[in-house]
Amino acid sequence: MDEIIAQYYEDLLRAQYRVSEFVQQHLPRGTIREDFLRDLILKRKESLRGKKGIVAMNGIQSGECDLIFYDASATINPMGDQIMIEPRHCKLVLEVKSNATGNEIKKTNKNFEKIKMIDPDTKPLCGLFCYNTAIEKKTILNRFGWTYDKDLESWKEDTALSIKYPYIDFIVCIACLEEDEKCMEKQFFLIKDSESGRYILRSEYPIIKNFFGVTDNLYFF
Repeated sequence: MDEIIAQYYEDLLRAQYRVSEFVQQHLPRGTIREDFLRDLILKRKESLRGKKGIVAMNGIQSGECDLIFYDASATINPMGDQIMIEPRHCKLVLEVKSNATGNEIKKTNKNFEKIKMIDPDTKPLCGLFCYNTAIEKKTILNRFGWTYDKDLESWKEDTALSIKYPYIDFIVCIACLEEDEKCMEKQFFLIKDSESGRYILRSEYPIIKNFFGVTDNLYFF
């Protein structure tokens, strides 16, 4: 993705987050943001569909998922505005948080674990999109196996740290609560290496470029 286009999308998401703040109730405000993000993803990939719903098979069901992306030709079970879908048809399960807390990240990891256990032969890609995080960037990165080296003034992987959320395949934060010139300090994108089980910290900006690098290529995961 071109850097200018990536910055456009990131600015658009950050602006939409701010203008939707006037909605006082948390649930509809969150849904508005989920819908806006979903529409951006789908407009870039017309073969995809995306709905809120449940992943299920043989009587085993996940918790509710904010967004489930699937191919337009996939078999789904519509349930009003939501769907029930088998793991083999899921291209991506995405949770969306306005200001993710440690408990919310923990619950997301638990739901993703259940999703990946439903069908032994199919483990859908599961990601977490955070407009902001209520806990410090340092704390989150530590829980994914990264630490900050004050001498080098940079992040480095620390294999001595255990992975706290191993079922989250990637996590991104675009730091909407920060001023434009300071947001990069709070932003991050981590993606799991399928072979080692450790996480790669991407330092390419705009940070949203890494996220769309995943959603634009779901047919290759």
